[in-house]
Amino acid sequence: MRDRRIDIIDETFIRAAPQVVRASLDEEAWTAQIWPHLTRSVTRDRGVKGMRWSVTGQVVGEMEVWLEPFRDGVVVHHYVRGTRGPRAPRDVATRHTLRWKRAVHELKDRLEATPG
Repeated sequence: MRDRRIDIIDETFIRAAPQVVRASLDEEAWTAQIWPHLTRSVTRDRGVKGMRWSVTGQVVGEMEVWLEPFRDGVVVHHYVRGTRGPRAPRDVATRHTLRWKRAVHELKDRLEATPG
């Protein structure tokens, strides 16, 4: 059942303060829109450094968003480690990645368009 394993790693630079990016993780409507296929439970709130969740649903395992300050912004690292859930489509990892990339780039566009 090796094809059930999911490992996703993504990095996106956003020219904004880490605490501004972190505030988005606290917006339940935003995160629910990105991850409607997951039930999340916070396992570690790292403050301005990000958050870690245990997840169930189409992916069973753990997920993290780590915020790393870099120059005049932050590198947003996104990790998912787990297995495909019992009723998940075979391409759940691809769908998750595309949904995340769309959301994080919309966030990037919005925050970088905001003056200083």
